[in-house]
Amino acid sequence: MFFKKDEFIVESKPIRTIIKDEQLISVTEHINNGFEDGLTEKEIEILLDWTVENTRENLEKYTGNDIKDDDLFGLCGFGRTSSLLPFEKIFKETYNSTTDFQFVIPELKHAFGTITFPIKTNKGIVEKQYLIDVTFRQFFKKIMCENPTYKLDGTFEMDPGYFLCSKARKTKESINLVNQLLKKGYIELTDENLKLYINSFMYSSIYRTNQDDLFNIKKLDKEYYRKQLRKPKPFELEFDEDKLLTYNCITRIPYIEYKQKTLR
Repeated sequence: MFFKKDEFIVESKPIRTIIKDEQLISVTEHINNGFEDGLTEKEIEILLDWTVENTRENLEKYTGNDIKDDDLFGLCGFGRTSSLLPFEKIFKETYNSTTDFQFVIPELKHAFGTITFPIKTNKGIVEKQYLIDVTFRQFFKKIMCENPTYKLDGTFEMDPGYFLCSKARKTKESINLVNQLLKKGYIELTDENLKLYINSFMYSSIYRTNQDDLFNIKKLDKEYYRKQLRKPKPFELEFDEDKLLTYNCITRIPYIEYKQKTLR
């Protein structure tokens, strides 16, 4: 869907990062050799930037629109599949997650992905998780994020963007989350970032339905939020690799020797 530049509550123009062949070849050679020593922070950044840009290009093929002129409404399933498929036979933990959380109403369910990378450090290999959401932009239009319109029953309909970056709600941490996801398409999945992300959907749902649940959200601990990350059942996936290929989308990272089983 096309939009005007001033329709968003925050600057949402994506950063288009083109990965050079020599950068990708260097990383993929390491992966093809087993990467038993883990990956460097720079290698992970290259892989994430590549899959986000590739997904944006795939979205343009699918919709026929320039990504900067599209609010990406309803394209989360496509974005999730496109961004994670290249990693699924390489890394052990990729989660095609949905915001099918407690309190979240059906019309606010949203598809996103997470991936865990093994990172090389001075203390050995540690795991670091990232959240990938290339279509988060759809929840930041001014009409659904600026001025709540209350109904007679006290409920109001506002998108997750209102609970992250409106004047009444924004924090330094929430603005950082929004900037990273809207511009880069991914962010490190710390406990704080995960809570902010999930709560924005919960609050948006609760204010539309039953505000008595606000007290229950405040009692949730970090273990609860981590448990929300899951692999959806096959029937929940709107797009698979075959469907993406019908639109000439790229679904594999060039130069990687894909195998049937996870490489690591």
